[in-house]
Amino acid sequence: MNTIKHRGTVRLETGRLILRRFTEDDLVPVFQNCWSDNEVWKWTNYKPMHCIEDVLTSANMFTKKWLEAYDRPSRYSWAIQCKESGEVIGRLFGMHPDDDISQVELAYELGRRWWNQGIMTEAVKAGIDFFFREV
Repeated sequence: MNTIKHRGTVRLETGRLILRRFTEDDLVPVFQNCWSDNEVWKWTNYKPMHCIEDVLTSANMFTKKWLEAYDRPSRYSWAIQCKESGEVIGRLFGMHPDDDISQVELAYELGRRWWNQGIMTEAVKAGIDFFFREV
């Protein structure tokens, strides 16, 4: 039987991207570049976030507790950052890790300005490679 060896949200790099832990400073950029757009949310099961306050209160993200979750080795939540501009443009999230069946579900959001450029394909491939090779 395979067992999961949780490593947590470690920094990953691709040709164009850095996948890393979110910091408090990422709240405004990720909201402006991605989460403020209802077109992003219509493809998810999440409720849209209309303002920064929704991120903090409705989604309970970027709170002290949310950021401290990075201390858990089974926490996988990457900020997607463009190497060229340094902008945070989305999120890749490994959710519901299940050790019993060696499974992690991937969810993601990407700002519409970066759609159809292979960016999310690049991010997801890095995430999948990480899970299969290291976790």
